[in-house]
Amino acid sequence: MTAIKQRQVFYLHGFDPRGAAHYHRLYREQAAQQSKVNGLNINVADRKRHSSHSHRWQLNANGTQSNYCFLSWDDIVRRHWAKGWKHILSDMLSFMRCYVLTPNAFRYIFAAPKQLMAGLYPALFMLLSMVLSGWASASAATQLPWQAAQWPAGLVLFAALMHGSKWLGNKMAVFWLLRIYAFSARWANGRVPELEARINHFAGQIANAINDERNQEVVVIAHSVGTMVAMPAMARALELINDKARLANQRVVLITLGHCIPLVSFHRKASAFRADMRALGHTPELLWLDYTAPTDGACFPLLNPVTSCGETCAPNAGPRMLSPRFFTLFHPPRYKKLRRAWYTMHFLYLMATDKPGPYDFFAFTAGPLAIASQLKERT
Repeated sequence: MTAIKQRQVFYLHGFDPRGAAHYHRLYREQAAQQSKVNGLNINVADRKRHSSHSHRWQLNANGTQSNYCFLSWDDIVRRHWAKGWKHILSDMLSFMRCYVLTPNAFRYIFAAPKQLMAGLYPALFMLLSMVLSGWASASAATQLPWQAAQWPAGLVLFAALMHGSKWLGNKMAVFWLLRIYAFSARWANGRVPELEARINHFAGQIANAINDERNQEVVVIAHSVGTMVAMPAMARALELINDKARLANQRVVLITLGHCIPLVSFHRKASAFRADMRALGHTPELLWLDYTAPTDGACFPLLNPVTSCGETCAPNAGPRMLSPRFFTLFHPPRYKKLRRAWYTMHFLYLMATDKPGPYDFFAFTAGPLAIASQLKERT
């Protein structure tokens, strides 16, 4: 078993407008809860801004120091976060055009049927909102004794009801997946140019950590849409390594959680993105662990992100397709409730569990053993 004294962790968040403060607080709270399960008393230091696009905090547990770096692109997310009905409707039209009314729709259906069903959910919500708001405003307006005021009063009431419906939709995360679909389509078609510079910035930081011999292990861990960002960032980082021997002994680890990579990789124009994935799939020195749960409706469960888009993996290379087996990590009554909370289910990868098992986010990021050793111990 390989013990780790110093580890460098990079975390890439998903399509979430919340920044480093939210994820630092989440990690601190959940690590404290997980200590009752894994016995790791992780001391989570205060968050410090490292650069304009990264924040860092120290993790100390059982003699192991992990430097946790939050790679931030939430500012880009906020610029593409549809707010009003006009932008939400635009996202819906983009989803229909790029994912439903296209020959690629069959690829998505076969890859993850729940994905398209989840994408259609906002459309049903919007239709129901308009029908109910229209019916309620018309019924109320016709009750006014002044006929000339009925039409403008109905419009005002309709607008108010639709505003309330949008507020409810945001609370229920109805439009969250819709925004992801629209953003992914724009990215695949080269319409998010600001993301390229950010990816190159991330790649430089990752490469510097790999080149630093003091780091016994370098872990890049990405969640949800962050797994898409991780593909080119990791591929470019590997190109910047001074000595390929620094990848030996599974020192560099890529962990992708709840990936939805086909939302970009299946697009015809995403050839450069697929080339980056092919490069990762032909790097056997890289330990790539891909965790997806069949109960997570926002991911592509147990689908190889490299081969599914037509690329190949070299022998003993590419992602190891794994399931966190959430049903073994939570007590049955609690798990039954979690399965009904689809939004929470997608974030379980980052949260504390009730019981020990094959997956432990906090042991991966702060534990005293190298991740390769942890895998052997857990199987």
